[in-house]
Amino acid sequence: MQGISYTMYFEGIERLELVRSEFRASGATEPLVVIRGKTSGAFTRYGSFQWTSGVRAVCSAFLRFAMSEVSLGVDYCLIGSRGSLAASLDYALSKGPAWIGEMFGATPGGGLYAKRLFRITNPNRKRPGPVALSVNKSLIAGSSIEVHWNGQKVSDLSELSAILQSIESQDSELSDSDEPEGSGTKHTANS
Repeated sequence: MQGISYTMYFEGIERLELVRSEFRASGATEPLVVIRGKTSGAFTRYGSFQWTSGVRAVCSAFLRFAMSEVSLGVDYCLIGSRGSLAASLDYALSKGPAWIGEMFGATPGGGLYAKRLFRITNPNRKRPGPVALSVNKSLIAGSSIEVHWNGQKVSDLSELSAILQSIESQDSELSDSDEPEGSGTKHTANS
């Protein structure tokens, strides 16, 4: 039986972007594969996602988690207030857009598997203060997260840090926002 694993494929030089991800649930024979784009195009068996702040937050959370497993100097929590990557992922987990279901699948009961993958403090910011998210360590090990950058597998902490920095420093395009239209929120990385 296979354990849970998550693989991210990034492309780019200064501005890195996720182009594909593969999530394998425990015991699954095939991973769930999603390709960047409004549709999966030629890859009819795969799901799709756009490079939104919610997807950047997923990448950031998994990178932080994997890096924290090998370095005590990395904060594994993604923390932020309104307009942050943390708030975008929190919003996606509460609303369940198609991309998050295609990326991580469903539980046997039909709920979003992603809701089990992430632990949240102050969901939907129901009380004052920021929201904090982290990958659920009881479901996946940091060693089960694999990162590829421009076709090469990356495990060096400085390269992983460069990927994380690129993702968290990107301003999102308002048209690709994960929050409802008219919210007036510009997404920035507050972690």
